Amino acid sequence: MPRRSGRAGPSRSLFASLPPTLKQTLRSQVLDPLADKAEEVRIKAEQILEVSVGGLLGTQPVSEDETSDIELEVEDEVTRADERIVLGVTTTAEATAGTSEVIQLEKERSTSELPTASSIVKSIRREQPIASSSSTSVQTPNKRPSSPVYENALSSKKRRKGNAATKKVVVNPYLDHPWDCTGLVPRYSSYDEVPPDLTKYYAQRHLLLPQYDTLPLLLDHTGWFSITPQSIAAHIAQRCACDLIVDAFCGVGGNAIEFAKTCERVIAIDNDLTRLKLARHNALHHGVADRIEFILGDFTEFARTYAARDRGESIDVVFLSPPWGGIDYLNTPSPTFPLSAILPIHGSDLFNLTSTLTPNIAYYLPRNVDMQEIGALARPLEAVDEVGRKREWVEVEEEWVGGKVKAVTAYYGGLVADD
Repeated sequence: MPRRSGRAGPSRSLFASLPPTLKQTLRSQVLDPLADKAEEVRIKAEQILEVSVGGLLGTQPVSEDETSDIELEVEDEVTRADERIVLGVTTTAEATAGTSEVIQLEKERSTSELPTASSIVKSIRREQPIASSSSTSVQTPNKRPSSPVYENALSSKKRRKGNAATKKVVVNPYLDHPWDCTGLVPRYSSYDEVPPDLTKYYAQRHLLLPQYDTLPLLLDHTGWFSITPQSIAAHIAQRCACDLIVDAFCGVGGNAIEFAKTCERVIAIDNDLTRLKLARHNALHHGVADRIEFILGDFTEFARTYAARDRGESIDVVFLSPPWGGIDYLNTPSPTFPLSAILPIHGSDLFNLTSTLTPNIAYYLPRNVDMQEIGALARPLEAVDEVGRKREWVEVEEEWVGGKVKAVTAYYGGLVADD
């Protein structure tokens, strides 16, 4: 192989390191392109094995003083371990066939003597082509070959790197916007910053808010365990698509943001000023704040006032996701969750008050809610139908995330599916 112009020093290729007799044999030998490739590789491998030890694929080109080079190789053999030299032979015909033959020549190391031809382990395996050319080429690896110890060390290093707590920088394009609330509440970027009672919710942050690591979204302490997971909120929003919807207990805005994507207008109500600001902040960074009207107040007062006034604007749907009693709502003496535990008023009273605004209600409740109470909320029929039913249909939908039921949603009125 001619040396490229401009490169100083002797050639470092493996082919140049071979003895002259072997190089001449490889150059002059003409192999039938239609012959069996495994036989060709075997012939060349045997020719290489017949060469004396001093000419076996040395890592340095042959020097004028071969004796000193051999002595250096002996010292190198003693100090280096687990070195593997792979001689790859690839042709155009093999690349077209989709496979190539690779001969692995593994040198067994000894601290007392040089390796001989009988100490070389020869194996043949099939691989995808590593090169394609019109003539036979010799390839040498440019990095340490793989070994079990080496691979385990790399894996351990990657695991340590993956477990390292790194803070991700999130760009805030609305930093000077009057609705941006950066600094109002802490924003966690690593487990070291998270309070112990919120650790499991922070671990689920990508289920709650998939864009948490890319948008400067904010949640207060209550928001972490009360926000609806985004996939559930998006599904409910599809079911509740309409012109005007009221999110009666919007919290930090998880549901309101999704409603803004399927409804023309959203009224988001909450009685906590901090959470209402956070809801508007999160809606701003999701790009839907212009479709939501945020109201600070109590929903029960809003419902009574709205029902008493003739505003000429009808509410299509009301989404009820009232407080369930805090982070430990499941720790109750009863195996089922009673509607009496709903805040701020009894769950049945809350539903009846909401029905004065619209019959189309979506009620988001704990997964262990009492189904008898849920069925009793449906409006009674004027007459018993042909199957003996006395009340309207109620559709109860289990909300699954990550293989677990997170909650149930009861649909009333026109929200009940036709099928």
